[in-house]
Amino acid sequence: MNGQRFRRVSWLVMASVVAVSLVRATLDDGPPRSTAEQVEAIAKTLKCPVCDGQSVADSDIAASRAIRVDIARLVEDGRSAGEVRAAIASAYGEQVQLIPPASGFAGLVWILPVVALVVALAALSAAFARWRRAPATAATDEDRELVERALQR
Repeated sequence: MNGQRFRRVSWLVMASVVAVSLVRATLDDGPPRSTAEQVEAIAKTLKCPVCDGQSVADSDIAASRAIRVDIARLVEDGRSAGEVRAAIASAYGEQVQLIPPASGFAGLVWILPVVALVVALAALSAAFARWRRAPATAATDEDRELVERALQR
């Protein structure tokens, strides 16, 4: 009974650590404090229209510098991050968005990994439970006799 209790407590501790880690990973440190930090945070979510696979924050191409200037102007005008991203997307096209929308068909990008993780954990849990319930097999007299004959050869 003590071993069973230890296993349950271990599983609860592991589940708690995973849950806390997931919650901590999703929490933000809050909004950026200065205009430069806000521009940097928004620029990281936009793709350079000229570069291949770089964000506006990472690129030093003239187009990215121009977008950063536009972002800074919009932030100074008091626009929210979503409004700034929408304005840049309308000016440069939707393909500059690095973050897919969280609704509609594109929302599956956010939901499917979580669903896959939950299904995998459930499958592992079911497999472990089945292995634990497997009946213990014991050697029969016939098995012992077979081993004895094999050892005598």
